[in-house]
Amino acid sequence: MPRPPAAEANDAGQDSFLDVVSNIVGIMIILVMVVGGRIHHIAATAPARSTAALEREMEGVAATVASTESEIDDMQQQVRTVAAAASTAADARLQLATAVSAAKVGLAELEQAADASRVAAAQAAVRRDELDRELAALEREVEAARHAPATTREVLAYPTPIGRTVNGDELHFRLAGGRIAYVPLEELFQLAKQRTQRHSGSLADLQSRIETVGPARDFTLDYVIETKIDQARGQVLVRSREWVVRPAGPDVGEPVEAALAAASRFRGALAQARPDTTITLWCYPDSFAAYRRVREELHRLGIPTAGRPLPDGAPIGGSTEGSKSVVQ
Repeated sequence: MPRPPAAEANDAGQDSFLDVVSNIVGIMIILVMVVGGRIHHIAATAPARSTAALEREMEGVAATVASTESEIDDMQQQVRTVAAAASTAADARLQLATAVSAAKVGLAELEQAADASRVAAAQAAVRRDELDRELAALEREVEAARHAPATTREVLAYPTPIGRTVNGDELHFRLAGGRIAYVPLEELFQLAKQRTQRHSGSLADLQSRIETVGPARDFTLDYVIETKIDQARGQVLVRSREWVVRPAGPDVGEPVEAALAAASRFRGALAQARPDTTITLWCYPDSFAAYRRVREELHRLGIPTAGRPLPDGAPIGGSTEGSKSVVQ
């Protein structure tokens, strides 16, 4: 059965207290009326009665008054007792209401914790089901791999790499954007040599001068001329101090797939190679896969190969302080 709210309990206690007070006041009024009636009766019959009778009557009235006062004192004491009990009961009800409120808060917290535990358990169950499905799928894959027919794959084995500097003939190719193009360095150097020999000015005019020749097979050559006097021989040497090869466009050359086919321009350029010729591959980062395919083909043909990786945007170039290619 639900308990009444604290406020309603307090109202009930106050009503009981008011009832007691009202009863006492009513009793006092009745006693006053009784005493007054006695006195009025005595006053009305006084002439006909004797003094002794009147005294006895007065003594009875006085006894009645004393008894009434005693009863009134007892009732006042009961009223104080009831009021104290009502105050104690009100305090007890307040404490009980506070304890009930605290218990309700604790119960709500426990219910929230229980809900969170149920949610976590549900999430864990869902995750466990997912893991079970993944495990079952992996087991099926393992079983399928176990019963799959054995396959063989050809692995191209390279000899142990021992590097040596290239000193003989060298053919250069550019790998960029998945395309391979022959770089005619010897032809471009020959054109630069012819232009220098045709120079009709003084040698001082050639010093640190930038020249350009080409295009030859979609490439041009920019170079800086340097003159050097050999006093021991009494000669003036003219050479290229620095040089850079620039393609005519981003799509020079042919795709690697087409280059590895028969009758390609790549095959035609390889036809110029002698047994001691080294193939140098200048390769950009976007063509490393193409570089491996070309290297495998050159290895199959028995042609020495050197690799020159280049960062994006860097041109093919060299200088008198540069290094030679290293073939493996």
